[in-house]
Amino acid sequence: MHKRTLKVVYIRSSKYDDEGYTLRFWRGVLPSNTLLCLKSLTRAVADSGALGDDVEVTVECYDDTVEPIPVGRIARANRRRDTQVVVGLVGVQSNQFARASDLALDFRARAVPVMIGGFHVSGILAMFDEPSRELQRLIDAGVTLVKGEVEGDGVLEGILRDALNGGLKPIYDVQEFPALTNAPVPRAERGDLRRFFMKDMATMDTSRGCPFNCSFCTIVNVQGRKMRHRSAACVLRSIEENYAEGISAFFFTDDNLSRNPIWEELFDGLIALRDRGMPVSFMMQIDTQAYRIPNFVEKARRAGCYRVFVGMESVNPANLSAAAKSHNHSDDYAAMASTWREAEIPVYVGYIVGFPYDTPESVQRDVETLCSHVKVDQAAFFMLTPLPGSRDHKRMVEEGVPLDADLNNLDSIHETFRHPNFAPGEWRRSYLEAWKTFYSKENIVNVLLRMPRKHYWQMFWTFIYFRYCVLTQAHPMLTGLFPLKGWTRRPGYPRESVLRLASRRLRDFVRGVFVYGKLFVEGQEIWMLTRKPADPRWKALAELRERWAEARTCLAECDVRGRCDAARDEIKGVLVSASTQLRRLSEVPRVGTAHLRRKLGLKAAEIERYLREFELQTPSWRQVMKAERYVSEGILARYENMAIRHVARRRRFNAYRHELAQRIRSGRIWNVDLVRMASVVLFELVVGVRFAFTALTRGGL
Repeated sequence: MHKRTLKVVYIRSSKYDDEGYTLRFWRGVLPSNTLLCLKSLTRAVADSGALGDDVEVTVECYDDTVEPIPVGRIARANRRRDTQVVVGLVGVQSNQFARASDLALDFRARAVPVMIGGFHVSGILAMFDEPSRELQRLIDAGVTLVKGEVEGDGVLEGILRDALNGGLKPIYDVQEFPALTNAPVPRAERGDLRRFFMKDMATMDTSRGCPFNCSFCTIVNVQGRKMRHRSAACVLRSIEENYAEGISAFFFTDDNLSRNPIWEELFDGLIALRDRGMPVSFMMQIDTQAYRIPNFVEKARRAGCYRVFVGMESVNPANLSAAAKSHNHSDDYAAMASTWREAEIPVYVGYIVGFPYDTPESVQRDVETLCSHVKVDQAAFFMLTPLPGSRDHKRMVEEGVPLDADLNNLDSIHETFRHPNFAPGEWRRSYLEAWKTFYSKENIVNVLLRMPRKHYWQMFWTFIYFRYCVLTQAHPMLTGLFPLKGWTRRPGYPRESVLRLASRRLRDFVRGVFVYGKLFVEGQEIWMLTRKPADPRWKALAELRERWAEARTCLAECDVRGRCDAARDEIKGVLVSASTQLRRLSEVPRVGTAHLRRKLGLKAAEIERYLREFELQTPSWRQVMKAERYVSEGILARYENMAIRHVARRRRFNAYRHELAQRIRSGRIWNVDLVRMASVVLFELVVGVRFAFTALTRGGL
């Protein structure tokens, strides 16, 4: 029997950066769950023989975020006798649509059949009666649109049969939300992970849909409000198969796993696997009320949950009400974070900047509240974006609100409409400031000091990565390790000469070197301040920092309301706490040397004198601000310099390097102190090597 070949090529599209170059990286963070799902599903269709005994189906997957797409080679395969190629651009979000469209048109120019699906296509077709202009442009070019999910009975089989016979329809409008009970579970292979940093981790969806109805979300309109789920047995079997391939960590990509009816059966199964000596672990997405579900937190801990991603969105109740997220109760946030923290599971929250009641001032206050009062361990910030498929987008289109016409900017890091409470550019500055505040060295140290030791190094490297993203103004969910920008630009952008482009790449490289150097030095100081949380000196530091962080939140609130007396009382409380801590520490024999204990006692006496003088002064905001500076610089910073070895020298040498850099830039290098420079170099070598060795051996790199 003469066999025909159907070559199915699935591609996860990247997006363009602001300069018009494809956003691609040497290493990504995680592979695409949609790619893995479709690969498994297509192989299941092929193995079933549904396309005929004379048809051989091959599947190839490419990820545009980490590798170039071999368009020419794929097109040449389509010219082979008895071989039919079909390309599927999968899981395309709105910010990826521009890049995906260009790839689709390139394939169509080479006579290759192309399909495109994902949240942008499905969202537009779900919310509007006819395709939008950008979708119609693709239809006119012969590109097939696929709306919805293809796990339903015969859906993918029918699409692939049409592709095999050269008869793809312009649109496949899949209305059914398919049951997933026994649908093939995505399975990662070693080849799927070769270009990603997390080589022992894979993604997996155990359910789809969400029972809530947030106005900014596309899930409810694309995947429905009724939860559909895979069977626990099916998921557990897949986890065992993945574990056999060396994959022990999983990210359950469900929009809200806590509302999955099989969560308890799944957790019980994972607990059983761990009891059998299979140390699997996972991260999951949940809602803010999940911690109230009986046994949910405890079973998640025993099942190996190492982090939860919570859709918090805002600490302002008015914003939550405006977004139809009334199931979030901001008054409960601190209790929620505390509950997960007691279970030794770090809390990672999604937070949106740009809700109707946000202002530049309120955003800054709210982020301080997130850090100091709610005390979440990690946060990802987004700018409110009317994504196609959401009720926000439909409403704005119907009301004629001017929206950014470049879909590439619908990535939650651009101003895509005019916000009434922010001047142009001010909204994005507030968003970037939110990142800087949360991932400041101060807050990173505070979080790591309260972090369970089993999560310390994992969170340490996570913070370094997020700090890198802050310094480069990149979103951690839209980036990876070491950018590898292409040499060809987005259609419509002017071409750059090879010399100019090489110069641009050189500048990018030099900036990258400086950023990595800065991170290496910052990492040392963070490590010094957090590496021994069980030691009394570090315990005292954690308590001092926590008390001061809470006080700063109260002081900001007092400032807004003009409550000087309350602010003054808060400062007094901090001073009393600090003097008590240092006095107690000075009397513990095993704390450092006798010289250190004497210095701590003297510092406690100094704080007590300051407190007495503070109480005698006439209350005023000037007095409060002066005392605030004394606590920050005269107590916290001084304590760190005294009690923790090398911190003072690290900071002095940081200041010296900054001074030296200014001298070099201004040409004043004739009177540089060479002896001091030599001591700095020696210190950097010794401490740098020690830090690197510890990080590499204990940090799991």
